[in-house]
Amino acid sequence: MEPLRRLLKAEFTRFVIVGGISAVLEYSLYFAFKTITDYRVANVLGFILTNVVTYILTKRYVFTSTTQANRVYEATLFAICLAGALAVNTAVLWALVEFVSMDDKIAKALAIAVAVVWNFFTRKYIVFRNRDVAQQTGN
Repeated sequence: MEPLRRLLKAEFTRFVIVGGISAVLEYSLYFAFKTITDYRVANVLGFILTNVVTYILTKRYVFTSTTQANRVYEATLFAICLAGALAVNTAVLWALVEFVSMDDKIAKALAIAVAVVWNFFTRKYIVFRNRDVAQQTGN
């Protein structure tokens, strides 16, 4: 039972769990919005709504911020990194649908996968980078 407990405590494992929840939500919202709008607009709407939820889950369960005062700064960094993830996600989806003629169900899944890698590194090393220092100093 101890190895399972250690695995669940691992930052990357928690990130994957939250990411899995987020991926299912984003994929579902994409297809819901696609019934009423263009696939590119559906992608943006689903992505943004999903990442509001993802921010809360990531902050609560994966990377914790150092202080209360960092919230605005942290949220600003998150939004900037999120804009990059949205650009990557949309570019991958668009390129696969328009140039490779891939079915958007598969293209959307691949776009999410690419954005997951972007999100992990930007959240760990940019948005929540001070977490380790705060834990070491007891803050």
